[in-house]
Amino acid sequence: MGFDFSKVRVSTPPPAIMDPIELFHSLTISDPAINDLWLAQGDALRDWHDKRDATDIAIALNTGAGKTLIGLLIAQSLLNELQTPVAYACGSIQLINQTAEKAHGYGLQVATYHTGAFVNGDAYHGAKIPCITTYQALLNGKSRFTRDGIGAVVFDDAHTAEHILREQFTLKISRNTQREAYDALWATFKDYHYQTGKTTSYQEMYDEVNNNLFLIPPHEVQQHAAEVRKVLRNANLTQGLDTKFAWEHIRDHEDLCCVLVTEDAISFTPPVIPTNSLSLFAPRVRRVYLSATLTAPDAMVRAFGRQPNHIVSPSTTAGECERMILFPSASTESDGEIGTAKRVIAEHKALILVPSFARGSEWSDVSDMPRGEAVTEAIEDFRDSQGATHLTLASRYDGIDLPGDSCRVMVMDELPTGTGVLERFQWERLEMENTLKSILASRIVQSFGRISRGLSDHGVVLITGRNLRDWLAMPRNKGLLPHFLQQQLALGENLREQVSDSDGLVDLVNACLIRSPGWLDLYSQVMQDAETHSPEPDRELALEIALAEPKFGQHMWLRRYDDAASSLIGVIEEAFEFSPNAGGWASLWIGYAAELAGDSGTANEFYAKAETTHRNMPRRKQNVATQGSNMPEQVQQMAQQMRVNYGSDSISLPPRSFDASLAPLLGGSSPPKTEEALRTLGQMLGLNSTRPEKEHGTGPDVLWHLDGHAALCMELKTDKQETSSYNKEDVGQLHNHIQWVKSKLGDVLVLPIFVGPELPFSEEASPSPDMRIVQLDQFQELGNDLTSLYQSVASSLPLFLRAELHTGAEDKGLLYSKILNRVRGDDA
Repeated sequence: MGFDFSKVRVSTPPPAIMDPIELFHSLTISDPAINDLWLAQGDALRDWHDKRDATDIAIALNTGAGKTLIGLLIAQSLLNELQTPVAYACGSIQLINQTAEKAHGYGLQVATYHTGAFVNGDAYHGAKIPCITTYQALLNGKSRFTRDGIGAVVFDDAHTAEHILREQFTLKISRNTQREAYDALWATFKDYHYQTGKTTSYQEMYDEVNNNLFLIPPHEVQQHAAEVRKVLRNANLTQGLDTKFAWEHIRDHEDLCCVLVTEDAISFTPPVIPTNSLSLFAPRVRRVYLSATLTAPDAMVRAFGRQPNHIVSPSTTAGECERMILFPSASTESDGEIGTAKRVIAEHKALILVPSFARGSEWSDVSDMPRGEAVTEAIEDFRDSQGATHLTLASRYDGIDLPGDSCRVMVMDELPTGTGVLERFQWERLEMENTLKSILASRIVQSFGRISRGLSDHGVVLITGRNLRDWLAMPRNKGLLPHFLQQQLALGENLREQVSDSDGLVDLVNACLIRSPGWLDLYSQVMQDAETHSPEPDRELALEIALAEPKFGQHMWLRRYDDAASSLIGVIEEAFEFSPNAGGWASLWIGYAAELAGDSGTANEFYAKAETTHRNMPRRKQNVATQGSNMPEQVQQMAQQMRVNYGSDSISLPPRSFDASLAPLLGGSSPPKTEEALRTLGQMLGLNSTRPEKEHGTGPDVLWHLDGHAALCMELKTDKQETSSYNKEDVGQLHNHIQWVKSKLGDVLVLPIFVGPELPFSEEASPSPDMRIVQLDQFQELGNDLTSLYQSVASSLPLFLRAELHTGAEDKGLLYSKILNRVRGDDA
């Protein structure tokens, strides 16, 4: 008797639900905290659903406003529509487990993947449920997800992604575990540092005398590309867990990377993350970015290489938890702010966030500081602990959730900079503060969200570290923070003025934790009345520059050098307007792309532009025999401004744009253009010449200084009218700039000047005796003399260049001591 097929019944599954709100109502929810969608959640889901066909959509909601439920509903909705695997990316294994637990409470089935193992992997591969995994597992060079045909990705906490993405594209040759390769690479670039006069500091770094950081310029890496590749091939990078994933990305692109040398590692990382080279960023894949902050869109562009097609940002107060922010710096006690903070947290469970292990050592007497894989377990143990336990985490501003009673006290110690080695170089060596400002703002917002999640939550945050305090005090920085956080900071600044010792701070902490009526009344009043700031207009320039960078990164990674150079040349003027240091960094890479394309003229022009912007910008090497080490530092720096070709007997004049750069000194230009002209003039004069207010958000408009000499502190008032005067506010501003310069340069004589028309001081101004008013034409005269000097040495042999520059500078009064006398009209 044959098989009776009539008994087989094939059921037809009901149509998959695509509408996320309808999907929510279909769930069997066991989480007692979920009764219905919040208003903002519903608004966000409807807005997303209306635009769901877009490839890139960002959803901005405060930490604690229910982003996880939104993200999980969207992931399942996209899976139901596309019928392809869908991934949900988290910042840590702890967050994978936390998100999966929440999904279960929502009635949603999910898969998870971490440490090489799937849970519910078959259902994920069968496109039935989404998979929750880490950014690292999803984006590393050997990611097993690349062959899954993923149709959509939800990036949770997208504001945290930039440094995680860069980690995947950063190959580190460790001195401890790969000593032979480290030593070989270090030795390869020793001659470059000899020929640029940095032999001692480079050797001291190797000998662990200092904690210095060196960027090998890309043209030098290219010159030694064969040697570098040989060392890396022999290092068995495919075998080590610390190297094999990044090597998969970096292989065949070694010469296109920033190579950074520290005492413990030599790192290879691209100047711009080539995000678009990853399959998950192909046009066919839909991407949703969940973020707690989108006030600085350039930060997201730098992370993901794109601007969202649409931003969902529902109006809500959800997540705006109650915080008391305290500044122990107000204490007058002898052991300083950290000692005061330790006494304040002694009786409380507290999380301590620091930017580095070195900074974390300041807290070693009160707290453990886990490293590596031990961090996840330490966070879980801390979360479940009772009593006054403390945990210090270094450079971890995301992937930590400690809501409610799991932790109500946190210390943020110092500015969250230097998460990666390239960022550290840009921050510490090139002072690209304006460029990195958006990233810092994002990390600060993340940090505040670690211990408080929703409207019903409350907690205390102590702020320590001068750099962090100064950053938070600047209105232009505050404008990048959410308004409710700005209001909380304003309250904290008011409280600082009322407290002078740790006992007073302890009382304040207890008042917040028990939610005393007096504290609640004050909090309510300030949160209604405190002034807030909006992002400054220059953030539009930041976005324009950021949008050009991924194009450069993609073209460069594919070795389309002409296209790469063109991508940045199109925004180079905007880059210099936004920040001279950002313009110099872009010029370095334009020069390298042009060199690789065979255009030596363009390469030399942009290399020269880069070298004039900052004393720490990497330079082309020179024959050490011609360096004239006995010459004054200023003369050596002046010679480096000239594009010297030691392969022949010719010396070219400064870049063709030199005259145009100094043209604003003739007058009639806007103050920013005049500031940049003064900065360029100082640089070409061989001085350390910067625009602190532009780069740091504080300090003078232009600062000239040279080791062993006074600093010239300039405030530009070139737009003052003839009927005006230098008033009390102008003078007070210049006094503040003097103090800022002293805080940066130490015990140095600061000479303050107003650059502008010769006008009187108002009666109430009370200028100090050392203040001067200098008209713009005096700087124009300096520029004319400098141009004349360069022309006079244009035919010099390289061997005699510095000597002739020295003689000419003396004759024309262009040595710094004479410049100070010329500008100020005294014997300073």
